[in-house]
Amino acid sequence: MNLRQRLDRLKGHGAGTPAREREPEGRASVAERVRRLRPRREGHRPVQVDADQSLADRLGAELLEPGVLGCSQYLPLENTHGRFPLSTLLGEQVHLPEAQGWEPHGLVFLDTETTGLAGGTGTAVFMLGLARLEGHQLHVRQFMLTRFAGEAGMLRQAADFLAGAHTVVTYNGKRFDLPLLLTRVRLAGLDDPFSRLGHLDLLYPVRRLFRQRWPDCRLITAEQRLLGFGRLHDLPGAEAPLAWMDYLRYGDARRLPGVLTHNRWDLVSLAALCPALDQAHGTPDAFGADPVAVAKGHLKAGLRGRALEVLHQDRAALDEKGLLLMADLLRREGRDAEALHLWDALSARGCVTALEALAKYHEHVRRDLRTALDCARRLPPGEAHQRRRERLMNKLALRAGRRSEDP
Repeated sequence: MNLRQRLDRLKGHGAGTPAREREPEGRASVAERVRRLRPRREGHRPVQVDADQSLADRLGAELLEPGVLGCSQYLPLENTHGRFPLSTLLGEQVHLPEAQGWEPHGLVFLDTETTGLAGGTGTAVFMLGLARLEGHQLHVRQFMLTRFAGEAGMLRQAADFLAGAHTVVTYNGKRFDLPLLLTRVRLAGLDDPFSRLGHLDLLYPVRRLFRQRWPDCRLITAEQRLLGFGRLHDLPGAEAPLAWMDYLRYGDARRLPGVLTHNRWDLVSLAALCPALDQAHGTPDAFGADPVAVAKGHLKAGLRGRALEVLHQDRAALDEKGLLLMADLLRREGRDAEALHLWDALSARGCVTALEALAKYHEHVRRDLRTALDCARRLPPGEAHQRRRERLMNKLALRAGRRSEDP
């Protein structure tokens, strides 16, 4: 008895008759049912391509390759985004520390729309928006998947757009967009086109300037408060994943134009934020920014003169912390008289830090121990302050003893 006959016997069928012919009507084998569930290969690919082309036509996009749509828009630099003409991006950025020496035509602005915010291998990028200067226009280039299988193609298309760029500009891209794109590139087995570029994440200078002044530092807040730009008929970013999944599952593309618009505004806002932040670093008070935070940003970049200039501009509005920083910078610049004037004014208000600075200055720079001791005696009780007073008194006694020994 061969294997087929034994299998037929186990199934309860007689030998010699094909099993398929003896199946009760209405019941199919597991293999047959699986075969019926599989999409037929013939005609399946054209159906997908037709759907891609139909969506491309609806969105004003082009079908770049199976599963990948591309949409381009060219914005004249004469256009304004809120209060800022896009043409200001062409000017030299002289105040924003992170932008020193960059060439604006080498910038690429980047923003993603994803299937979720968790990150990791379970999160995919279904829309990748890029923008860069081309002549006197801002070229906004958006790539969108129509199915997961197009991911590698979309990443290759994006890599081509990045050719010749030196810096990618994002908003919270340091923690989200770029790590996620690096993960997707690796999973697709492609060369990484992003890590070779410099990176400017605008979230950090926005936080530096406005963390103490705004309720939050989200991009939409920066648009409203710094750029003076308000979105109309915009699909909230949190709804973008569901809008794309609705198309993927049900073919419902009604909200996808809103996703494209949302992503496009994000990119244009990035381009406008660069000159806006540059100007805010130059004149913080005019933009409601924190001048002390601006000065510290310049100091971190090694621009002490610029930090001092910013503090001078907003001197009337500086609090104690700002005036102390200004006095310290004046001292480092060799402008001792101005630093002393600030310390004297602060110490008259009871500023302990200013009194300590005066005591140190008179002791170590001017060698005026009596004035240093006078300042030290005004310091509040404390072990460190008591040691300073005792040291100064000992120095004075020693000096007096030396004088008495002189002939």
